[in-house]
Amino acid sequence: MAATGNGIKIFTEDEIRRITSNYSTPIGRGGFGEVYRGIIDGEDDLVAVKKYFHQDFRKEFMDEVRIHSQMNHKNVVKFIGYCIGESTLILVTEYISNGNLEDILHKRDISIPLDIRLGIAIGCAEALSYMHSLHLSTDNLIYHGDIKPANILLDDNLTAKVSDFGLSRLLFSGDTQFTTSLKGSMGYMDPIYFHEGCLTPRSDIYSFGVVLLELITRKRVKLGDNNLIRSFNKAYAKEKGLNELFDPSIADTNNMKTLQEIRKLSAECVTLEIRKRPQMNEVAKRLRMLKKELKGSPQSILATNSGSNSSHKQGTSKPSFKMGLSFFKGSHSSSKVLSDLGNVRNFTTEEIEGITHNYSCLLSGGKSAAEVYKGTLEDNTLVEVHKYLYVDSEEAFINGGIILAQIVHKNIIRILGCCLEAKSLAFIYEYVPKGSLSDILGGQEDFPLDLRMRIAIKTAEALQYLHSSAAGIIGHGGVSSSTILLDNNFMPKLTDFSRACKLIKNSETTAGVISNSMLEEVIYNDTARYGSVLMNLESDIYRFGGVLMALISRDKNIDHNDLVMKFTQVYETDKSGKALFDKDITAEEDITLLDEIGRLALRCTVWNADKMVMRPTMKETAEHLRIIRRSWMEHRAEEAIQVAESFPDVVPAEPRIPNLMRHLFGYRRISTSDPIRAC
Repeated sequence: MAATGNGIKIFTEDEIRRITSNYSTPIGRGGFGEVYRGIIDGEDDLVAVKKYFHQDFRKEFMDEVRIHSQMNHKNVVKFIGYCIGESTLILVTEYISNGNLEDILHKRDISIPLDIRLGIAIGCAEALSYMHSLHLSTDNLIYHGDIKPANILLDDNLTAKVSDFGLSRLLFSGDTQFTTSLKGSMGYMDPIYFHEGCLTPRSDIYSFGVVLLELITRKRVKLGDNNLIRSFNKAYAKEKGLNELFDPSIADTNNMKTLQEIRKLSAECVTLEIRKRPQMNEVAKRLRMLKKELKGSPQSILATNSGSNSSHKQGTSKPSFKMGLSFFKGSHSSSKVLSDLGNVRNFTTEEIEGITHNYSCLLSGGKSAAEVYKGTLEDNTLVEVHKYLYVDSEEAFINGGIILAQIVHKNIIRILGCCLEAKSLAFIYEYVPKGSLSDILGGQEDFPLDLRMRIAIKTAEALQYLHSSAAGIIGHGGVSSSTILLDNNFMPKLTDFSRACKLIKNSETTAGVISNSMLEEVIYNDTARYGSVLMNLESDIYRFGGVLMALISRDKNIDHNDLVMKFTQVYETDKSGKALFDKDITAEEDITLLDEIGRLALRCTVWNADKMVMRPTMKETAEHLRIIRRSWMEHRAEEAIQVAESFPDVVPAEPRIPNLMRHLFGYRRISTSDPIRAC
């Protein structure tokens, strides 16, 4: 499995067959291909694998790869990779757990309150708004081309994820093109496009208007001779029977005004006067306002999911500010922070209060610069709101948000928004339900060895990404079991970037390539920045070694130095760490694996300054963990021992910037002209 410069994976046909267990679990079928569920070997990641029916669809396939791979939005299904075989064309995306909107509306007997339906509509609208404003190159917009309930996937919280970009197009130099090749889904296809071949984002708006009607009626747009749009138009014209068209389960007195407003918005979207259709950003804004105004809606079907996890500290207290905020003094103006945050959404104080239900669910607080509250965005996305408290840590708090806004990795917590108003400084992150690794280690929950290995590998891969030029060479600086969060599948998410620092800023590089001369220029012109980043890179490796020790010992002591001391002493005395290993995972056949992890952790935590270059880089550490896990799973522990002994005892001296080169490339020297790309 290879990877492109932007992290997209290129799979072989054999790898795809392994991932899908020879295409054993079909989960869907579309116009171009069939979709199968799979799991990526060694990563335990559930994925969806779309296999095209024919090589004849090669153009559509390449268009889908080109467009989908460049999108990054919480309401767009994440693109993972592709395969071009001798007789197959295959796409791999994230797996979305709850199927699609068509199944939920028309094939499953499940109650869906109006507020949840509005959330689904908002998520889809925000994805389309993003696409219609996205510039993949100069003046280009993305036209999806096939918006319908079957292409709107839903996760565990019924948050919408737009999928299937097989008919999508880049609209060059404007927002309108013409075509003689008509493709789409009847009933959702814009009549203007059908009759005139006019490609425009406004055709997506028409399709979305139809989806809105299906959401509020729970009826298909076309069923036999019945046409939902025609039925609404006729009822509106006669001023009779309009309310009877709404889904009876949501058509109560409290909801009627909202339903009528949604119908009105839908009518504007499907008007045949194409220039009068609203823009998608306006549609999303109006839907958010409708959800805000919705009063007395029934309790969400997600109530069981939105309850508090036992690992989270609960409370109902409002934030208690320790001192007045010196809001954005010095170099941190609100406008500059917004600029550095890029496309991160800016919330108002009132919106934050709505998201958190007036700060009603406290997850943690009192020991850090922020109190953390659970909340829900308008599109049903569960979030954590980190509300800033202490004036003396303002700069670090803002720094963490800015750095997170510039990176994307599945094992790093995702930033979704911010509030920069005085007394309400906050960042909004994705919600990670199981709490921290520290919580799990200190609890009584069963914690098998394979889960611990996966957490170690995924965290190492996140740090490897941070240390690479793909991220701009970022040192985290605060790695610990308390800054590694876990989702319901025990997938780790690295968080708390308040101490992080970045060597290469976005403005200093082009096309994601960092040259040797650029590195030297940064080092010579800003030695303080270089020193801070290098210190954090070394700290990350040292502290990750402590995380490895905590994972295999389940030691509840959060002092890394004490843990390192214990492991060092026991290995010097017994040549093994068995005395420290967690008794729950010390089956005889696993001791070799555990000892290998312990030895790797000791190499990560070499303390002697003269021997510090003996520490493996995060790239080497991640690879070593993958190898010993594979060896363990294949019952070949001796292979892991052999690999462990392959680390060099003597490292050749490097000129000028040896330590940074070691982190980026292991121990390989590069020439001055050799570009530095992602590890």
